[in-house]
Amino acid sequence: MGSGDKRPLSRRSLFKGIAAVGLAAVVTKVVPVESSARAATRRGVTVFRLRTRDTRSCNACKLHHRYMVFISRAHADRHRAHPGCNCPIVRQKISQERFRQLFLDTGAIRDGVVDLRAHRRRV
Repeated sequence: MGSGDKRPLSRRSLFKGIAAVGLAAVVTKVVPVESSARAATRRGVTVFRLRTRDTRSCNACKLHHRYMVFISRAHADRHRAHPGCNCPIVRQKISQERFRQLFLDTGAIRDGVVDLRAHRRRV
């Protein structure tokens, strides 16, 4: 309403204004602002692993798959522990920083495979 507008404020428009202010107050209280580290982790990079938990798998698969991280599903399929291995390929999100440490800093991006035994911290 401008300064030249002489119409009285209706009850409906008053309640709409009160509801809008109340909703704005609730949203600012309920929706927390994410820290940049958590947001980066959520936006992280998807890598692939071969899963042996809750599946029938041999000891070779259990040992091999436990320490391997793959850049793509195709790389995971090519680098199985042995021919005939049918362990499921699963996705895993890691932070962009961890991806850089594993694949870019070590040069493993060319091979598409990282052996975690060479790294102290596991994914």
